Amino acid sequence: MRSNNSALLCARFGSGTSRLRASRYLAGNSPVPDPGLPAGELFQAIAGTSMSSPHVAGLFALLKQAHPDWSAAEAKSALMTSARQDVLSNDRKTQAGPFDMGSGHVKPGRPGDTGSSFQPGLAYDAGFNEYLGFLCDADRSVFGNPDATCGSLEADGVPVKATDLNVPSIGVSQLAGTQTVTRTVTSVAKNAGVLRYDAQVSAPTGYTVSVSPSSLSLNRGQSATFKVTITNVSAPVDEWRFGSLTWKEQGGHYLVRSPIAVKASQFSAPDEVTGSGVSGSLSFPVQFGYTGPYTAAAHGLVPATLTHANVKQDPDQTFDPSDTGAGGAVAHTFNLSNVGVFRAAIPPDAVDDAEADLDVYVYNPAGEQVASSTLGGTDEEVTIQDPADGTWTVYVHGWQAPGGDTNYTLYSWSVSNAPGGNLTVDSAPTSATIGEKDTIGISWSGATDGQWHLGAVSHNEGSTLLGRTLVEVNNR
Repeated sequence: MRSNNSALLCARFGSGTSRLRASRYLAGNSPVPDPGLPAGELFQAIAGTSMSSPHVAGLFALLKQAHPDWSAAEAKSALMTSARQDVLSNDRKTQAGPFDMGSGHVKPGRPGDTGSSFQPGLAYDAGFNEYLGFLCDADRSVFGNPDATCGSLEADGVPVKATDLNVPSIGVSQLAGTQTVTRTVTSVAKNAGVLRYDAQVSAPTGYTVSVSPSSLSLNRGQSATFKVTITNVSAPVDEWRFGSLTWKEQGGHYLVRSPIAVKASQFSAPDEVTGSGVSGSLSFPVQFGYTGPYTAAAHGLVPATLTHANVKQDPDQTFDPSDTGAGGAVAHTFNLSNVGVFRAAIPPDAVDDAEADLDVYVYNPAGEQVASSTLGGTDEEVTIQDPADGTWTVYVHGWQAPGGDTNYTLYSWSVSNAPGGNLTVDSAPTSATIGEKDTIGISWSGATDGQWHLGAVSHNEGSTLLGRTLVEVNNR
């Protein structure tokens, strides 16, 4: 932690209550801070995101004291759904949006205040398995055997779509026509007896939002599941629109608000699918956000090009292209022309020393850094779609090279923009209808045993490329 960001939450509590009264937050500072910051100050009054974290941590401690049985997810839910939205953006003039303020400004209240974070009425909960299910959609590569892990979770009833993670916010980044998300709430109201909640929707502009069921009747400790269907009526593609869903308790004691953020897309399909074998087949879903022509085309498969090299330890562990001269980085150049997808990777077993921590940086022909992979340890991968024609440079940086240097193997692929190769589209829709779901079937043959291959399926509206689904066939 940088010294000037070390934070302390200063709060005062009234006699006999646990109400948070502090409105200013102090952060510990260093007499010798980072360049550009005031020197000689031991404390500073600071506002902004750097202070939100300790503020919320302190509030969580208070919530945990009042509700020791609450999970972290329930406490987070309480803070989010009870927040207020009269927050200004960074210009201090315009209303802040969800990407500026999240759910809003927290309202701690007193432990007995209905509608406060201590008494939110309803709570959204998620446990360890639910977050694993989220990763099945967000990044399956974190699992050693993703098909087995995610299949087991799904069989146990755990949602495996990122949009279905049971959090108070509702976000859909690629809405193709229409999409339904699922949420579950649990009554944590202090009131005895059954309480009724009615759904109130402020739909994002250009969308309709329906909630089913639209009313929930719950006793304390009871849970209910509901579905939210979002449909694009007139919203433009690739533009975020915002709204909200609020569960209003009939007696007026509780308002449980969730922000909604939606971005329309012309189609929705997996970013990548994986398989193995000299020959094989896969299928994946596609959904359309428009009505019109559609074709799917296969590109590749392309076996990896392997480049063996040695990189030295970078003394200051800070990457700069000039490190190539001192040996702390190695430059690999690629002449890319008519390439649809370029990928470079260093898997964990491609370094001689298991303790080595190598990083990868990618620069375009103009000499600008456009991508990097700097994971802890060595398991690096960068993918560039539609790279500009010219010479690209991939730098391998020796952030940690035990013994002073280490050998490694860089894998690289260049998948052509032009269709062709040993990957075939066997079945696909020939036209698109907004909101329609379909399946694309692909197969391959002649994928060399012992090699790592990459291909792609391009999604096209006439002559316009909508996007790609990458196809990885790993026979290593």
